[in-house]
Amino acid sequence: MASISPVKVAGTVAAVAVSGFLGYAVYFDYMRRHSPEFRKSLRKQHKKLSAVAEANAKAEKEKNAKALRDGFLRIQTEAVPMTPDQQEGYFAEAANQGEQLIAQGEEHYVEAALHFFRALRVYGNPGELLAVYQRVVPPPVLDMIIQLIALSTSTATGAGAGARPTAASLETPAPAPASVEDLDEEKPAKEDAPSPNSASQGSGAEWEKVNQEAQE
Repeated sequence: MASISPVKVAGTVAAVAVSGFLGYAVYFDYMRRHSPEFRKSLRKQHKKLSAVAEANAKAEKEKNAKALRDGFLRIQTEAVPMTPDQQEGYFAEAANQGEQLIAQGEEHYVEAALHFFRALRVYGNPGELLAVYQRVVPPPVLDMIIQLIALSTSTATGAGAGARPTAASLETPAPAPASVEDLDEEKPAKEDAPSPNSASQGSGAEWEKVNQEAQE
């Protein structure tokens, strides 16, 4: 009995798959053109998926905000270097780790922002360093750094000199990601916000200049 060639089997399977896909595409196009109910169903599904994406983006934002607050509390317990040599080493290490974390991807942006905030604590001219951050870090990381600065400012003005914020005063529960079933089918979805463009990474010369100024 002659054996069936694997190539022929693969070709037959591929042909069936392509035929099935083309058949569904023709059916989908026909229903979209001729069935009002089908179009209505498509619009509902699109609205539900958009709402899920928006809810999950909000949940991710809340999760990052909580991680920033927790990280801020940790930083508040860390001793600030006092001597110029200690401050120089502290700054260089924090800035370097922040750059490395950015290079590892968006899931490390929170920790990167915390390291850049550490560097900001010991830099002689914070406004100047923040201007450098605006040029060399991605917009989401810059936004997190600004949130940390706001936390630091509110702590200094609201809690009194030398006071530390507590976890209870800063923490808010993060909402769970939404599912399609959790959303009202008739609830209109808001327009998706554009995702921020990735900023170009800072050049070595840029950071070298900052490091030199930190030593002065």
